[in-house]
Amino acid sequence: MNRFRTRDTRVLRRPSLLRTGVAVLAAGALTTLSACGGGSGGSGGGSASDTQTLTIAYDADAAPNGYDPLLYGQRQFEFFSTMYDALFVTDGTGAIVPSLATGFTNSADNLTTTLTLKQGVTFTDGSALDSSVVKANLDRRSDTELAAYNTFAPGGSTEIADVAAPDPQTVVLTWAAPQASPDVNLADTYGTIVGPTAVADPSTLATTPDGSGPYTLATSGTTKGSSYSLEKNAEAWNADAFAFDEVVVKVITDDQALANAVVSGQADVATQLDSSTVDLVESRQAIVKSGGTIVGFPVADKTGVTNPAFGKVEVRQALSYGIDRASLVTDLHPGARATAQLFPESAAGFDPAIDERYAYDPAKAKELLATAGYPDGFSFDITVLGQPADDQIAIQKQWQEIGVTMNFVTATSTDAVFAAAQTEPMLFGPFGIGSKPAGFVAGVLVGGFVNLQKATDPAIEGSLGAALGATGDAQETALTQLNAAITDRGWFIPVYEDFIYTGYNAEKVGAPAFAGDNGFLVLSSLTPAS
Repeated sequence: MNRFRTRDTRVLRRPSLLRTGVAVLAAGALTTLSACGGGSGGSGGGSASDTQTLTIAYDADAAPNGYDPLLYGQRQFEFFSTMYDALFVTDGTGAIVPSLATGFTNSADNLTTTLTLKQGVTFTDGSALDSSVVKANLDRRSDTELAAYNTFAPGGSTEIADVAAPDPQTVVLTWAAPQASPDVNLADTYGTIVGPTAVADPSTLATTPDGSGPYTLATSGTTKGSSYSLEKNAEAWNADAFAFDEVVVKVITDDQALANAVVSGQADVATQLDSSTVDLVESRQAIVKSGGTIVGFPVADKTGVTNPAFGKVEVRQALSYGIDRASLVTDLHPGARATAQLFPESAAGFDPAIDERYAYDPAKAKELLATAGYPDGFSFDITVLGQPADDQIAIQKQWQEIGVTMNFVTATSTDAVFAAAQTEPMLFGPFGIGSKPAGFVAGVLVGGFVNLQKATDPAIEGSLGAALGATGDAQETALTQLNAAITDRGWFIPVYEDFIYTGYNAEKVGAPAFAGDNGFLVLSSLTPAS
């Protein structure tokens, strides 16, 4: 997670979108790129005509589990978009645009979507794109290992009931519930298509990518978990949209080293800069930033299975009232925005009244706990990877004041953090919600890994269904109701909206564009500086 630097000298321990993997399931088309000015160069040099190699530094390994892009979510699309294409993609303005699909039409009831596929697309395995390949991909939606496709599985708000391939260039999707904007559901990672060889034997993707993207993996220059070398495929259908002949991705997990890489010229672009290094990078290079990231606590157990207290809506509301968000932002995250709602400020359905209604009120929190049957409070465990974040430590103290004790349990792997969703009531981290958050609600909050107890709520599910099945004013109304219901029912306890920072050498490359507020860069936007 990235923020403006605080004025003390300590380095904040913060969760990262890539490191935790929590935000990778965010969905939807997103909006405005917000950019800050930066210095005109570091020691990296470069020239406007230099298109030979682009070096990007990431704060974590983008492919820890191999090269199946469907194992991941939206955040990793920045990396996988080099090797793979999707049916639709989010461009640098936040709009959803056709890619492997040239367009779509919906039936009058929004239950059927017909896609027309692009011709002349070839995969790494030599096969051509056709409707049978797309159908085979989407038929993988029953595989619970595929984070990207789980949103289409039975029971989800964007469930695909059937996929048909009536002719080689046509795919017909039948949805279980109306989907007025199916292109949003099929954008970026959610719509990524792998080649027939990989579909037939997904285990091959552990070591060998099989995509139709503009680059191919060069095994001779790749050390997994450290550096990835991607060479331009001049025969790719979209090769001309990518300026550089080679893309090298370096994995640099130390915050200071990541900043130093772009300052010194070891990297042309560095993503996910830590707040403590933003000033340094901006003094020597240039910076772009993107909002739409909500840091907070998704409540994994709304039924009381793992901890009876969390089965009470009053308890979940009390936890929200017990967070002094304003002071936390002032003390730790200048530049962030305190918020009590899941929807970012740029999102349709955002409602300032929710932040006012759930302003810090420890007396009300204690009253709600007493109403729920916990006048003396209660305790619960939450798993952290390594050390708890400064945010968690601060909130632990605030909750102690209302009688709630949050105990930290140390995990030794990211898998253990995700496994905790089955045995503990809450998780914590940054979530790339974006400005069209209905997809996140459908794929993660309702149908995803933070609702393993399969909790249901008529207010949330009713307004979500209305939002997915409508457009215009009706959709806006449904989204506002959905946003309020999530906060009122305590399905997610937000703390603040934060920003993602990327540093770049303005002498080598032009200003990168984020995919709206998705939290990842549109790699085709990286072009030589003019």
